[in-house]
Amino acid sequence: MPSVSPDVLEKYIKAGKIAGEARNFGVAHVRAGGSALELVNAIESLIHQRGGECAFPVNIGVNEIAAHYTPSRETDIRFRDGDVVKIDVGAHIDGYPGDTAATVEVGTRRHTALIDSAKEALAVCVEMVAPGTSLSSMGEAVSRTIKSAGFKPVANLTGHSMERYNLHAGLSIPNIETRDRAVIEEGMVLAIEPFSTTGAGKVSGKGRGSIFRIVRDRRASPEVVELFQKIQSKFGPFPFAGRWCDQLSPNAGVLVPKMFRLGMIMSYPVLTEVADGVVAQAEHSVLVTANGCKVLT
Repeated sequence: MPSVSPDVLEKYIKAGKIAGEARNFGVAHVRAGGSALELVNAIESLIHQRGGECAFPVNIGVNEIAAHYTPSRETDIRFRDGDVVKIDVGAHIDGYPGDTAATVEVGTRRHTALIDSAKEALAVCVEMVAPGTSLSSMGEAVSRTIKSAGFKPVANLTGHSMERYNLHAGLSIPNIETRDRAVIEEGMVLAIEPFSTTGAGKVSGKGRGSIFRIVRDRRASPEVVELFQKIQSKFGPFPFAGRWCDQLSPNAGVLVPKMFRLGMIMSYPVLTEVADGVVAQAEHSVLVTANGCKVLT
């Protein structure tokens, strides 16, 4: 795979810089008593202010929630002392995404070692990135690092390769050793995201979340079709939040569930640790170069 062109690289770099700034802003503004909805609105506003678009709704994972939770007016939460909060942020420039995450503990330090284990696994994995490195060896390194700290990697969550308008572009970067002998190549853009937990090391989906993605057009009422077309034009193939649709239609609260029931959009279930273990996450996006990688976020 050839290296990316200079203009494409510039877009990846800008997207990564914006995503990283938004991540740091989010981490700095988690407070006991604070609203998750207010925080994600502020993070997403920052992405837009910096000239980017959201590659997906900001994910806020508290304690045993690992991924795919974003607040809405109906499901907003407030942070409490002792919460372990994961902030997962995506920004894109002209469809070229940056994806990054960090974990912060609210007001206490009981889970510092858990959070550090995810950070260290990320650092080890990033150091390994170079053309020819196998995905399995990266997963094994993540697993070894997290287990040596006394925790478990989350086996059924992975990092991923990314391309234009495509957050999950084919490669899955495991958090455990696998039999996948695929190797990474120069020019690939990867989101590497170790998850560590005090629990069983596995997540499962619970219920319908507030994050959606377009599936297909279908025959529907004019009002549904009009909103669907606006969503398609505004968000394209990237995931979107139900709350974002309020800006596109005053009846979005009724029309979005209709689109879901018609199979026009899909919903991402909230992913929770199966033993209710606390989960920590760390993530960077990187560009694979001839001799290693460039961290974009």
